[in-house]
Amino acid sequence: LMIYLRRVMDRLSTKVESLTRTVLQLSTSVTALQRQPTPVSAEPRIRLPDKWNGVDGRPDGLLATLDMLFECQPTKYATARAKVAMLTSLLSGQAQEWAAALYNNKSAACNDYALFVEELKKTFVPPSSEVEVERSGF
Repeated sequence: LMIYLRRVMDRLSTKVESLTRTVLQLSTSVTALQRQPTPVSAEPRIRLPDKWNGVDGRPDGLLATLDMLFECQPTKYATARAKVAMLTSLLSGQAQEWAAALYNNKSAACNDYALFVEELKKTFVPPSSEVEVERSGF
């Protein structure tokens, strides 16, 4: 019985030594990985457009630039809420006040970029028929 127990102890001791070496190797590898520089993002930088106040002009250029930004930087703007936040940061005046009211009222549009843009256009961009009437002078 003593011989059997000694063999079991020897095997266990060998396994513990092996596991200790493995843990040390893993620890060294983790430390080396942590010291490596963070890879530079391959996502291009896009200049942000000027803020839009909801009164002057239309938001088409702003929205197109943001669509390109979201397409070129998908990891940075992975959620609808991140996209809404970026758009909101580029609003000023009446448009910014409108967006703040939506946010403060916990509007579903704040969690759905397409819905937010739709609501923005409904609020600040006249339907094309009104634009045509204004252009024709009626």
